[in-house]
Amino acid sequence: MTEAPFFSVIMCVHRNQGYLADAIHSVLHQSDADFEFLIGANACDDALMQVLQGLAGKDERVRIFRTDIGQLSFNLNFLADRARGEYLVRMDSDDVCEPQRIAVLRQVLGQRRLDVLGSWATLISAQGDTLGEMRLPCDHDAIVKAMPWGTVFCHPAVAIRRDFLLRLRGYLGGFVSEDTDLWLRSVLAGGRLGNVPQVLLKYRLHAHQSTMSGRGYAEVASHWLRELLAQPSWFLAKGFAIAMAKRLGAPLLWHLRAKRLGGGA
Repeated sequence: MTEAPFFSVIMCVHRNQGYLADAIHSVLHQSDADFEFLIGANACDDALMQVLQGLAGKDERVRIFRTDIGQLSFNLNFLADRARGEYLVRMDSDDVCEPQRIAVLRQVLGQRRLDVLGSWATLISAQGDTLGEMRLPCDHDAIVKAMPWGTVFCHPAVAIRRDFLLRLRGYLGGFVSEDTDLWLRSVLAGGRLGNVPQVLLKYRLHAHQSTMSGRGYAEVASHWLRELLAQPSWFLAKGFAIAMAKRLGAPLLWHLRAKRLGGGA
């Protein structure tokens, strides 16, 4: 067996929404090519498997797995268990990596041992037009301070130390908030978090992606409540209160998002 790579890129896909080729191409054509690429085809049809084989099956760095379970959390854990890298680099099948993503992550992680490292991201439309930029807090303390209020990581832009993820028992589930739950548990477990103040991913906003709804905000509130009941603190109480407020205001938030995407729902 060859020496284990430092990075394992993991990506799950359920169906081809027209962005898959761009996503896979952006991974395989990184300026730093030293990584393995694990693709999980979850609850997919034979046609998607043929597309995946055609796009990536001939690259020696790629391993394609197929499961019958559609839940994202299960399939991320499935790939994490089979990965050989020290860090798991997340990727979604509708986003686009910047060409230097792996190279920058390697440079930063060579200087700082972090458990979770994300980056800023460009927001793009379904057609690939630039909509804005996701600038997130960068140092550990700023991330923790901002966590009760909202997004602190762009999930498909993060790299997670594999041993740390396994120590946390991986993703624990959730329909649309498996990442929020993981970041919360990471902080409470003493993980070291950071974001690179540089755009390393194009994050696509489109009408068919999983996103927050009334149920999603309630789910996030349940994560905060679970931890609050287990180990009461002002930090957890604040996070729960803010999450509940967002749940009550979810219809307005959904309306504003749909308007931003041009009426998509």
